[in-house]
Amino acid sequence: MPSRSLRLCLLTSIGAVWLVATSGASAQTPADLAAARDHFRTAQRLEAKKDWSAAADELRAALRIKETPGLRYHLAYCQEQLASYSAALIDYERAQQLLAEGQKAADVSRLLGPAIERVKAMLGELTVVSPDGGTFRAFLDGNPIEVGTPTRLDPGLHILRAVRDEREQRHEVVVAAQEQYRIELSIPAPEPPAPLPPASQPARDAPPDEPPRSIKLPLLIAEGVVTAAGLGIGLGFTVRANQASDEADRALADIDSKDPARQCGSELESVQSACSQLSDLKQREFDARHVATAGFIGAGTGAVLLLATWLLWPDEGAPADASTPRLNARFDGRRSFVGVFGQF
Repeated sequence: MPSRSLRLCLLTSIGAVWLVATSGASAQTPADLAAARDHFRTAQRLEAKKDWSAAADELRAALRIKETPGLRYHLAYCQEQLASYSAALIDYERAQQLLAEGQKAADVSRLLGPAIERVKAMLGELTVVSPDGGTFRAFLDGNPIEVGTPTRLDPGLHILRAVRDEREQRHEVVVAAQEQYRIELSIPAPEPPAPLPPASQPARDAPPDEPPRSIKLPLLIAEGVVTAAGLGIGLGFTVRANQASDEADRALADIDSKDPARQCGSELESVQSACSQLSDLKQREFDARHVATAGFIGAGTGAVLLLATWLLWPDEGAPADASTPRLNARFDGRRSFVGVFGQF
């Protein structure tokens, strides 16, 4: 692999070829081409100072005037130095396409192959899958992506959002270089069907009424069980999520201690292994917190129902007081009724 100084010399020669090639262009005015050359020369000075971000801005300004393989190669090289490997690959491949279309740049042609392989080795790959082939709108780090099509990603943490039937799901993935990842989306639960109106039936001779049955005690027991179960699930999965979070923090600290500059972009096997473990721990924490939240919601609902039944449901055989609000339910084997009674 050529040294950094040799690369800069080659890049400078690429720019010289571009300046010669544009002198005979007819699509732009001489003033446009002069402005493009000024942007390129400024970018060369910034590259020599290793100010890659500012150099990339100058190259984009030149590309807005005229697109050449040399300018695309320069821009990709700056983005590679900024560790934006996925963006660098796009520009390297665009330079390759311009060469295939007939533009001439011998230096670019010689350097493109190794450059493309170099940045590919720094990328991970993620494929998002719809389990039933249905349509999802998917966004990775806020940018739309195609479900089912592999996406190359820079190493690090990425956030996936997917929307279907106005319902959203969220996933996190920590990507390491040269690793492949797959996220299978969940199918949204169908809306419950609307209840059908009761069918009219011919009148029948009603059997003798049976005495009403009180269901206060079974309700209290059931609501207590729901409350306790929800609380247990919420606490248990909160502990599990906190454990996963602590382990993820330790894994991240281990990565920083071994290769703080490149982190998950490091080529060290120990760092890549720690990054893979970090991804699993983040997913475990995310899942556990969702289950804990559902458990606490269930516990809160059960507690509210338990308190309402205890306070408002009249005890069997107790004299009714019309001035006190009360909850009442009846079931005689054929008909049921629930309501709140009192004077207002």
